[in-house]
Amino acid sequence: MSTHEELSGPVAVIAGGLSHERDVSLASGRNLVRELRQLGVEAEAYDFDRNLLTRLEQDKVVAAVPALHGQFGEDGEIQTLLELIDLPFVGSGSRACRVAWDKATARELLRREGIPVPESVGLSAQTFRDIGANALMEHVMHRLGERVVVKPTRCGSALGVTGVDGMGALPSALVRSYAYCEDAVIERFHDGVDVSVVVVEDADGPRALTPVAVYYEKGHEFDFSARYTAEFVSLEKPAFPDEVLEELSRTACEAHRVLGLSDVSRCDFIVSPDGSFVVLETAITPGTTETSVMPFACTLSGASLGEVTLDLVRRVLA
Repeated sequence: MSTHEELSGPVAVIAGGLSHERDVSLASGRNLVRELRQLGVEAEAYDFDRNLLTRLEQDKVVAAVPALHGQFGEDGEIQTLLELIDLPFVGSGSRACRVAWDKATARELLRREGIPVPESVGLSAQTFRDIGANALMEHVMHRLGERVVVKPTRCGSALGVTGVDGMGALPSALVRSYAYCEDAVIERFHDGVDVSVVVVEDADGPRALTPVAVYYEKGHEFDFSARYTAEFVSLEKPAFPDEVLEELSRTACEAHRVLGLSDVSRCDFIVSPDGSFVVLETAITPGTTETSVMPFACTLSGASLGEVTLDLVRRVLA
């Protein structure tokens, strides 16, 4: 692992912002700062506000670690700003972020490369209003089945996500999704285990950390608060055969490559009992809260979150 003596100045962990995921981002940032400081790194949290660029320059920051989730953090905005001031940062460039942030676009790219994704339908709020729910719902259910999941096209942390069982509940699920984004994705429901694979890059290219199974207390599968409440979620090493875990790791690295991502990402799967799977999405900025997948994956892989992050900082500085 790298050591903090190699750094010639402070590292900025950028968190907060004004998206719906501000509180999660702040928690991710606090945990990252704490982990880096435990290694002796001069790490400081910076909010995404009008003083950000001035503070980064005044403090002579040598590198940034974006811990912003949602809008401004994963849609390419913070990356564009950091590129403008030529500040090295951990994570994907602005162009790749804009592609991966849009679930419909990212899924189409993955599908073209033979990576399995759920069958889905995109539906805008404008179309929903103009055409009417009754004219649409029957066709959607005929194509995707009675059990579907509705989610905003551009959002994270399960915000606006609803599991639907039957046509009657679909319109209200869409309305909930439109509160976060004007476009929604309706996808076929896949039953199985949630498994996430974090991908990090080193000198040899992208490599997968140990896969992590995510179990939610019944009734909280689509719950934003459950994602960050320890009593509602448990993280474990998946109880699948090694060949399945190896295929998940390979697919996560391939998704990272197809979407043009850099440094770190997280690929989320639903894995069926027979070992088949679909990719739900690829996260540009994996969460680093105390209940997030990435810290647990680092531990399973024999390192701490701080050590993995510090190696990534060293990589972008090199």
